[in-house]
Amino acid sequence: MTTQVFIEALREFHLSPPDERGSLANAMSEAIVAKRVDLAAVRQALLDAAASDLLQTLDDFIDLIEPYIEEGGVEE
Repeated sequence: MTTQVFIEALREFHLSPPDERGSLANAMSEAIVAKRVDLAAVRQALLDAAASDLLQTLDDFIDLIEPYIEEGGVEE
């Protein structure tokens, strides 16, 4: 998953009502756990775009899936 595709998914996740985020959350967490997205590049792109709201959403999402990241051996 490219950085831009992940950011678009993150934006959609951010704007979606919580009860409609399931499939997007699954796809994003799978990309992170399977190391198919470069989180450093995502963070840098969000910083460059001054997208603090999306950066906070990303941080909150990572906090939520952190046990899965650690289990999968993925390092941020």
